[in-house]
Amino acid sequence: MELETFRELLSPAGQAALADAAAIVPREADFLQHFEKLRKHYPSELAKAALETVLLRIRANGKHSDASRLYFTREALEQSSSEAVSKHRAKRFAPFGQVLDLCCGIGIDAIELARAGCTVTAIDSDPLRLAMARANAEALGVAIQFLEGDVLTMPLPQADAAFVDPSRRDGERRYLDPVRYQPPLPAVLARFPDGFPLAAKIAPGVAQQFLASGGREPPDSADLRESGGLRPLLAKSFECEFISSAGELKECVLWFGSFKTARRRATVLPDSSLASDDLLADSPPAPLGQFLFDPDAAVIRAGLLPLLCEQFAAAPVDHGVALLTGETPADSPFADCYRVEAVVPMPIGKLRDYLRERGVGRVTILKRAVEADVNDVQKRLKLAGGEHRHVILTRSLGKRVAVVANPQAGCATGAISR
Repeated sequence: MELETFRELLSPAGQAALADAAAIVPREADFLQHFEKLRKHYPSELAKAALETVLLRIRANGKHSDASRLYFTREALEQSSSEAVSKHRAKRFAPFGQVLDLCCGIGIDAIELARAGCTVTAIDSDPLRLAMARANAEALGVAIQFLEGDVLTMPLPQADAAFVDPSRRDGERRYLDPVRYQPPLPAVLARFPDGFPLAAKIAPGVAQQFLASGGREPPDSADLRESGGLRPLLAKSFECEFISSAGELKECVLWFGSFKTARRRATVLPDSSLASDDLLADSPPAPLGQFLFDPDAAVIRAGLLPLLCEQFAAAPVDHGVALLTGETPADSPFADCYRVEAVVPMPIGKLRDYLRERGVGRVTILKRAVEADVNDVQKRLKLAGGEHRHVILTRSLGKRVAVVANPQAGCATGAISR
């Protein structure tokens, strides 16, 4: 969408086109059919913009409660934080008065920062996204100052804290290395003095070598050394927080200055957090016990499995496998708990025999640290019966096994911090 078209979309004629597009209840698969219908009443570009906006609003419904009033581009929607994550982050900013939102995009984070009580100045270099951000803030009745400019070169307004969300894309290509972001993250951080309260959103798939440094020393990794621009970033001490919601890893946030409260943190929304300021050594593996724990991805990526081992009185099932086992159940937001019914050695034939003998006709298959085609396994089992089981394909003390299990609720354990 071009900027002029978006401005027309905000006009009375554009709002009428949006209302008519919404009344269609459009589907992506029928885009051309819907477009032809709208084009009979509106100019082509306006009809297309209205239809695309409504489709993006429908797609955003699970991400933003106010989606029906917001404006998006497809890429901006995909890159934007969910409302739940933005609200979570904004809580840490609440004590600060003047806050900068750098690379604000369509304004989702700026809106939540303002709702948290901050006076927000939001900056972006993309005129279309900035116009959408203004429209989004106005639609939700939120007061924000918006500025167009390059955050690397423009004079930055005075502020007490800042949030930065650089683009991690170049067309269809996505980057994990913060040096390749636009603008490069180290270059943005260099604009602020040491100790300045700042948070940076990065890709949750960032290299483990980068995370292992914790901001205290450069990583000993050839691929990261080649991007020498990381050194200014690694010279700063930061907290690395992985955030997940509804079982899905959403994002990673680096917290600098007084924001830092630990070295690593795993947060499972809405409000459970696990943290450590130590580099934790992996616990030694143990034979499979009565219970199996499948940790949340945020805990795994944050390197906090040893804390769960301590919390659950558990141990990994094998070296390099993010599954834990123990003798006591645990009802925790940080891991799914299963009661182990049987541990069946592979190949599939033994598993099939075991399940058939017990009248199991349906299985939910998970795989952890093994190569397996789940659909192929389902077909090869050829089951019939009324019972259902969970099957976890994994390794136990070096051997491939199938763990037959059932979800188990136990005693609430709560969060711990070290």
